[in-house]
Amino acid sequence: MSDDMLAIIADRIRRTAQNAGDALPDAVVVPALREAIVGNLLPPGMRLTEVALAGQLKVSRTPVREAFAQLEREGLVTVVPRVGVFVREVTERDVEETYTVRGALESLAVSLATERRSALGTARLDDVLTEMRAATEASSAVEYTAALDRFYAIVFDLADNATLRATHHSLLGPVRRLRRIAMAQPGRMEASYRQSVRIRDAIANGDPAGPALMREQLAAAARAAMDVLKGGV
Repeated sequence: MSDDMLAIIADRIRRTAQNAGDALPDAVVVPALREAIVGNLLPPGMRLTEVALAGQLKVSRTPVREAFAQLEREGLVTVVPRVGVFVREVTERDVEETYTVRGALESLAVSLATERRSALGTARLDDVLTEMRAATEASSAVEYTAALDRFYAIVFDLADNATLRATHHSLLGPVRRLRRIAMAQPGRMEASYRQSVRIRDAIANGDPAGPALMREQLAAAARAAMDVLKGGV
């Protein structure tokens, strides 16, 4: 990749990191690179070099090295010893495995959230659903997926199980990447929003159908992501 292209990417990464100035603060190198991968600014198969990125982001090599290690743990990059670091390809097996695990974790979270529902919890879900509706009406996949992240975070807060939350958190890198991919399918955002409203209603009303609704949501998302990967969009 040319230096000019790397400079453009680095500038966009800095702007992604809440409009950071010329130098990117060390603390935001990981989230900035993560977002660049999730948003396909750094596409699958791209080789990332520690020296070049550190130079363009105007940080030392240490936070870049640490970022690579964290992103490898999250399944977003592949580190090949003595060769380099590459943005990880997304495969059909990734979709199948990730959504299988999500189905187990997130349906359990809905079940626990339903048992522990409260007026405050319902109000929090309503607030984020308002954001999701606005993003849907604006056809903004980036804003919608960010709001959907918050919807799921609230569900896990309401579930109030630290082990469950920590286990789910370990999947967030791949989950957010697949979520962006799925939203590329026409109509997926609208369908996701409608199903999220149904999940909210089930939690608020103590409806035991909530976990099944979550599994339906994830099955549809998995199909959408698979279709996009296969070029079906």
